[in-house]
Amino acid sequence: MAHWLVRVRTTEEIDGKLKGRTEAYIVNVETIEESQRRVHDYFRGMTVDYEIRSTGKTGIVGYIDGTGKAIE
Repeated sequence: MAHWLVRVRTTEEIDGKLKGRTEAYIVNVETIEESQRRVHDYFRGMTVDYEIRSTGKTGIVGYIDGTGKAIE
């Protein structure tokens, strides 16, 4: 598995004005296509507009979740 950093530009209307921001998501899958599909699945059904701006491999080799268990 590889860790992919997917940057997403979101836009939503707040108080009659469009507000945009860039958010970053780390996705742990094999391919770039799968990482982008997972992000599309994550946003499915939400009322916020989004656009994937970039996707690239990270240098992260694993992470430790809240239980203290290392995950690769």
